[in-house]
Amino acid sequence: MKFLVSHVRDTENPQTYFSHWKFGFINSCKLIGAGIVGIIHAFCPWWFPFTTSSIVIRSFKKLVDNNRHKLELNEIMPDGYLNKKHLKIKK
Repeated sequence: MKFLVSHVRDTENPQTYFSHWKFGFINSCKLIGAGIVGIIHAFCPWWFPFTTSSIVIRSFKKLVDNNRHKLELNEIMPDGYLNKKHLKIKK
């Protein structure tokens, strides 16, 4: 049974099996919904403007805020990636 909890405890912010399941299940259901809405939006862009991107961004924020994915985030996005490239508002 150790294999069931090794992943959920192998980060800087360990979780219980249930809290990991709850987060993963709810977050994944929201992302599946976002995908369906995105497909509808692809055909009818006037429906659900920015809905899919907002859901994905909120999901990403939750992953960042839970402090469980620091190594993964640093590997995929170099230091300052968001600030330098994407968060500057053009005036």
